[in-house]
Amino acid sequence: GDFVKTYGKGCPGYRKFNAILTCFFLDTTTDIAELVEVLDGLLEEGGVWVNVGPLNWSNKARLKLNWEEMMAVWRGLGYEFLTNERAECDYHMRRGLKMYTESYTC
Repeated sequence: GDFVKTYGKGCPGYRKFNAILTCFFLDTTTDIAELVEVLDGLLEEGGVWVNVGPLNWSNKARLKLNWEEMMAVWRGLGYEFLTNERAECDYHMRRGLKMYTESYTC
């Protein structure tokens, strides 16, 4: 989508970063392979990529990978995992503040 058109190689926002944080973001794409390629291209050699969020793929997603498959993709690109922790995350508002809160294991 727009992120790829903005930050892909040769696009106006393309540059290198020492660190990237993806927060509730990876599962918003329709093409995870394309998004990972763009994000990988933005990261300096030796940089850090931190991801927080579930893999709650939309119906439009072409490929719906589970967490282990995503880890295999990153490892295939040469990434090393410094930590790999799961946490309960509430989306929008904390549990108990409204009648329904979406909660995910991230």
